[in-house]
Amino acid sequence: MSIKLMAFDIDGTLAKTEEVIPPHISAKLRELENSNIQIVLISGRTASYLAGLARGMGLMKPLVAGENGGVVFNPLNLWEKKLDVIPEEVIQEMKAVLLREFGDVWFQPNQTMLTAAPRNLSRIDELHEVVLSLESVSRYDFNIHKYYDAVEVLPKQNSKGKALAVIKLYLGLKTEEVIAIGNTIVDIPMKPEAKEFLFVGDSIKESGIKSVNTIEEALVYLKRTSN
Repeated sequence: MSIKLMAFDIDGTLAKTEEVIPPHISAKLRELENSNIQIVLISGRTASYLAGLARGMGLMKPLVAGENGGVVFNPLNLWEKKLDVIPEEVIQEMKAVLLREFGDVWFQPNQTMLTAAPRNLSRIDELHEVVLSLESVSRYDFNIHKYYDAVEVLPKQNSKGKALAVIKLYLGLKTEEVIAIGNTIVDIPMKPEAKEFLFVGDSIKESGIKSVNTIEEALVYLKRTSN
């Protein structure tokens, strides 16, 4: 069965974290799209950000999944599917505690979860500890993801894998028609939803995961697979 969909993480996969996606990488994704591959961008960033990113890359028919799978969005027809959502009153409760206990923090404008970023990145460990101590985190058993620049609080049921399952159902695709590409443990939930999972880097050694050194190496493999 031929591959019809490829799902890509962004930071650390398509580009180095906090760097722009190189033009030659965008060109390769456009080539895949022109060969009738559905391109999906999936990230902890917001769905609206990813839609704009896809447009800037020159993709004509992308699907995006923002907030680590919390929001699936089709920029062409504005179809949107939210997965589990942290209630707004709980979000505001957590924000109030973080502002009181931590101070100078920025919040990403999410729809389903909380992403907090310290203005001073050297305080990321301190912010992480404050987030872990939040009463709401233990009360609702939220998942916590720590990055070099932000800490996420998200519903237990949300993941990139759940979002990929929604996208497969939306498009009527089978697991055997999907390949997923990522670079961290947050991307691993996509593995059961895809025929193959490519891991950019060598930090994870696990059965069923194909490791590649660079995104360029991954794209060579994907081009060969799609032919």
